[in-house]
Amino acid sequence: AVTVLINVGRGDVFGDGGEDDVIAALDAGHLRHAVLDVFAPLEPLPATSRLWDHPKVTLTPHNSAQSFPRDVARVFAANLGRFRAGAPLAHGVDWKRGY
Repeated sequence: AVTVLINVGRGDVFGDGGEDDVIAALDAGHLRHAVLDVFAPLEPLPATSRLWDHPKVTLTPHNSAQSFPRDVARVFAANLGRFRAGAPLAHGVDWKRGY
């Protein structure tokens, strides 16, 4: 499959099967990957969810929002300076927490 599911809108768009249907579609090869920013019926996503460990799932911390070029440029420039100085980057991903 070449289809990638990206959901940043509403967690309940998957219907009654929800998480199980997404995982089944990934495992069956109907979806190549899923990028999920919202969840239903619970948010934040429970620690017991199988989505956390699925190799074909990328989870984001429900911060899908409008970005403005001037803001992105400012953050990028600041992080470039940090990178060149060997300092830690701002706004990094915490891989242990999953986002």
